[in-house]
Amino acid sequence: MKSTATIIVVVVTIVGLGAAFAYRISESKARDAQAKAVTDKEVITTVRTAQVQKKDLPQVVQITGSVKATNEVFVLPKLPGRVTRVLVDVGAVVKAGDVLATLEGVDMALRVKQADAQLQATKAGLEQAGVQREQAKRGFERARALREKGAMSQLDFENAETGDKLASVGVQAAEAQVALAEANLALTQKAFDDTRITTPIAGVVTKKLVNVGAMGNPASPAFAVQDQTSLKMEGTVPASYAPRLKAGMTVEVTVDELPGRTFAGTVSRLSPTLEADTRRAAIEVALAPAEGLLPYMFGRAQIAFGATSDVLVVPSAAVVSIGGQPAVYIVASNKAQLVRPRVGSKHQDDVVIEDGLSVGDVVVVSGDAGLKDGSTVRVSGT
Repeated sequence: MKSTATIIVVVVTIVGLGAAFAYRISESKARDAQAKAVTDKEVITTVRTAQVQKKDLPQVVQITGSVKATNEVFVLPKLPGRVTRVLVDVGAVVKAGDVLATLEGVDMALRVKQADAQLQATKAGLEQAGVQREQAKRGFERARALREKGAMSQLDFENAETGDKLASVGVQAAEAQVALAEANLALTQKAFDDTRITTPIAGVVTKKLVNVGAMGNPASPAFAVQDQTSLKMEGTVPASYAPRLKAGMTVEVTVDELPGRTFAGTVSRLSPTLEADTRRAAIEVALAPAEGLLPYMFGRAQIAFGATSDVLVVPSAAVVSIGGQPAVYIVASNKAQLVRPRVGSKHQDDVVIEDGLSVGDVVVVSGDAGLKDGSTVRVSGT
């Protein structure tokens, strides 16, 4: 009996386990079938589109470069010496000739006094020589009158004549001494003035490279000063565009640091030759000062010099990058088709299509996130 009961228990257990296993297999198949149904369900992507069209586009050349102050100087000491005073800091507005710093110059000041005293002494000597000249001249005139009357010997007359001539030479020598003393004073005064570091232009101090106690060196700049009342942008243009540009053309400039703003400029200078290594021509664009526009911002300039008719274009939003190459999705029969046209330059909100698309093609301009070749799409608007 015990053996029979044991067999019954084993059989029941096996049947139960088999039933549970069969249930789990059935449940798994049901889940797989449900997942397959979801997978097989078609995904429809909503997109907005625009048509490929032809436009008349301006012919433009684009250049890049740095915005700079029209005039910028590095101010150097004219003499070596220890800095005794610094009178300005970065941001100070200065006029041409303003003193920015001074160098030690006590000995120079004493030399100026010495040279001035020498000048005064030579002037006194000139005055004395002038008095002696007048005295000798009067003596010679009296001697000549006496000689004509026979009341003076020839020897005394010749002595009086020689004295007059020597007095004239003395005046000339005294005048030369005064001129020499004046030149010496001027040189000494200049040396003293050179102990003051001055700016040759008006503008804003942009760099202060010396401090009190430091040694000034004529080979090392002490300050940088920019005249920011006028700005410029420097760049280069390809050789093929150079003959078509000229001074006075209007330019639109944008800078990376001030997005959304456009600055007006004019071509102020165009090189008459090309750079040997790049085969490009240097160009300079004059810019009016504007709030926020600063030297050394990175600029992008666009110069229009003509127009091209019937250019095939698409909105720039239609061109996406896939695998590092430009691509466009066109829509036909509610299906997205990936094409890779040959694109040209960008003109504001349009991109030139050189090959690969036709007028009237419908291209996706938004909603292309996750879009693939062959995806089903629903057009919501243009």
